[in-house]
Amino acid sequence: MCPRAAPIPGERGQATPWLGYGASVPDRLPLAVLVGGAPGSGKTTLADALAVGLDLPVLHKDPLVHGRWRTLDRATELGESGVEPFFRSMELWIETGISFVAEQTFYAGVSESDVGTRLAPRSTLVNVHCRSVHSLERWEQRMRNDPLCGEMRLQKLMPIVERLTADLNEPLDFGCPSVVVNTDDGYQPTLETIIAQIDDRYSRPGIHDLDRA
Repeated sequence: MCPRAAPIPGERGQATPWLGYGASVPDRLPLAVLVGGAPGSGKTTLADALAVGLDLPVLHKDPLVHGRWRTLDRATELGESGVEPFFRSMELWIETGISFVAEQTFYAGVSESDVGTRLAPRSTLVNVHCRSVHSLERWEQRMRNDPLCGEMRLQKLMPIVERLTADLNEPLDFGCPSVVVNTDDGYQPTLETIIAQIDDRYSRPGIHDLDRA
């Protein structure tokens, strides 16, 4: 089971002391679009597309893990070591007023509490949940193409991913609006529809400050 991430200090509207830039959260809470689903369900690709369509930065958990691997000079477990850096990165962006898209496999029975205590009080959440009947097949193919994944590691991970595929057919309850996206063949609803739904909930800036009279 993925470990529960520990909270870090920081109150909404106050700069984190070690930032040193006097950053503070603006009048409305930042938008946090959380993209989840089982491994292989298309989270990464959809998160990147949403980030472009919404004009937001995107955060992926797996590259944070790869960054740790480079520091450690060895590959370890994929999921666990990335959880705390992932949540701390989101908290930093929220504390400095940055809206964003973030993607990882959120874990039933664990992630609900993490999101509820660390993100929900200080952001406007939207839960985008990916699912596909091809997710397990896609994940296995991706892992076989990964030079850091040998057959022994693949066989160790397979039962975990099979369980996650069953557990994550439905979106987790983060206490916020959810959009379920079928990724079997493209996106249903369409990417444009998803973006429009998010824009309806959280408006875009109408005009740049430099263009105001």
